[in-house]
Amino acid sequence: MPTLWTRTFFQHAAVLLACLLIGWLYDAPFWGGLVGVGALLVWHLYHLFQLEYWLRTGKPGAMPDGNGPWSQVLARIQATKALARQNRRSWVRLVEEISASTKAFPDGGVIVNKDFEIVRSNKAARQMLGLKKKRDRGTRIDNLIRHPEFVGYLKGSAKKTKRESVEIPSPLGSDAWLSCRILPYGFDQQLLLVRDITQRVMTERMRRDFVANASHELRSPLTVITGYLDVMSDDQGLPEQWRAPVADMHAQAERMGALIRDLLTLSKLESSESCSHDHRVDIPAILQIARKDALLESAGSQNIELDIDSTHGVLGEATELQSVVSNLVTNAVRYTPAEGSVTIGWRTDKNGGYLTVADTGIGIPADEIPRLTERFYRTDAGRVRQKGGTGLGLAIVKHALKHHDADLEIASEVGKGSRFICHFPADRLAAS
Repeated sequence: MPTLWTRTFFQHAAVLLACLLIGWLYDAPFWGGLVGVGALLVWHLYHLFQLEYWLRTGKPGAMPDGNGPWSQVLARIQATKALARQNRRSWVRLVEEISASTKAFPDGGVIVNKDFEIVRSNKAARQMLGLKKKRDRGTRIDNLIRHPEFVGYLKGSAKKTKRESVEIPSPLGSDAWLSCRILPYGFDQQLLLVRDITQRVMTERMRRDFVANASHELRSPLTVITGYLDVMSDDQGLPEQWRAPVADMHAQAERMGALIRDLLTLSKLESSESCSHDHRVDIPAILQIARKDALLESAGSQNIELDIDSTHGVLGEATELQSVVSNLVTNAVRYTPAEGSVTIGWRTDKNGGYLTVADTGIGIPADEIPRLTERFYRTDAGRVRQKGGTGLGLAIVKHALKHHDADLEIASEVGKGSRFICHFPADRLAAS
């Protein structure tokens, strides 16, 4: 037992013994002991009163001195309060620094709760989204930003579906574009990060317009060149030494024509919004046609199979979906050796539709799969085999699927083949 409490124990015991002795001298030991206990109780109540008064007033100079064990108790409380004040000042400084840094942060940040109600926002977010600090606190963020893409992104975030970010025009009605991303933030909260991507969008739009305009301008001279090469190829009087060069020029002109057509298709897809739900596209019929074309292209050297488990169609644009199937099947045939197999599948369930093109071809290295849908990107194996193509097929597939609210999943292993799966949402399906 500490020395202080030992001394306190003996002091209290001495007081009680003295009171009992005095009471015994007057033939009333009980009353003597009772007086002693009462005196000690009053002494402790007095110190408790002083302690409560000091804690209630909070004045540093009002701390009582105390006697006995109370002096140590009061001293420790004083030290604890001093440490708390010091920590509080440190936390206040930290909060001020964080607040200053968020004000200087160029990207917007909006903290929302689990119901997407605004808890706090920084200055950049209020400027980009037109928020008011006090007025909009507690308001659902999708009541202020009503763009369908953003609302759909929030619903997907609530359902934990995979979508990294969404790009929307500014809700202020200007020409600005914003990138929005939801991240977990603390307990039952999320952080909406908002970034101004206007410059990138404008640059991308300029690039797209340039490609589209250049492609349009190239069509006319290329048509003239191809026409003359057709005439020269059919000319019986053409010298023999010119026939091979003319054939090569004709093949290159055809390849350039295919490139221009793909560039125009891609530009059209990039510049248009999501397609409507008005037209039903017969996916099984498209797959059957794609199989016939694949058999002709492979000249019967590959096994082309259909695996259709559903008669459902897809609501969308037939030409775009035909382009998706054609590009995927053409790539599968192109990079699958003779005696290999290509399987074209279509199935549906309660979650949507799944269009699959699988092959037993050369496969794709894992580190190159994320880049396959980039424009003009080709794997080394594709370059070595010189299978042709424009390098835009999978980029067209990605944008055409995006028009139908669908996603492309790619799985592949070198030497064992590849599988391309197009996921269509349930609201895009149409019964036969």
